[in-house]
Amino acid sequence: MYKSNSQTEYRLELRQKILETATREFQTKGIKAVKMDDIANLLSVSKRTVYEIYDNKEQLLMESVKEEHKCYACQMHDFVENGNPQVMDILLEFYRLQMRNLANVNPIYFEELHRYPQIVAWLENKHKENDQNAQLFFTQGIKDGFFRSDVNYDLITRVGSGMMNYIMENQLYKIYDITEIFRNVIMLFIRGFCTMKGIEELERLLSETKK
Repeated sequence: MYKSNSQTEYRLELRQKILETATREFQTKGIKAVKMDDIANLLSVSKRTVYEIYDNKEQLLMESVKEEHKCYACQMHDFVENGNPQVMDILLEFYRLQMRNLANVNPIYFEELHRYPQIVAWLENKHKENDQNAQLFFTQGIKDGFFRSDVNYDLITRVGSGMMNYIMENQLYKIYDITEIFRNVIMLFIRGFCTMKGIEELERLLSETKK
């Protein structure tokens, strides 16, 4: 019984190590450049062992994508639950996390990700869920007086996603400091749909981060 439990724990730990290693390799080198052999070699295990846990590379990639989204959601959840933040705090943290998490990702990773139909379908469904949550978030912002009521927030959500994609795909973070991009691009974008109350709160929060 003890031996069985030990084996189960080992498999679970190895599964997590494979997932973490694969995620790092996929995101820094691109998906095509990473072979199952590479992951096995990095972990000093046989390729057969890797295939016993993950049937193929696409399954491993899918798990990697899901895990990344789960981690991001947990980070945002912890931020909201532990600090009782207002919508402006949440909005800033949302963009901070996005830029921090994506800054070290090779743009080719995103390009190659779209060659996997099942993963694309999962991402599209996830984006639809996120868009629905975003609309609820903007509605709350309007209610609190931080966001303007005369703005099409469905359009704003699409433009915001496109802006982040452009920053990452063109690796602007290698030309400009992340903080500079944050203040000169994202902050201007946010200010556009804020009321005067929202802008004042935004400036207050930014001034606090400088201290």
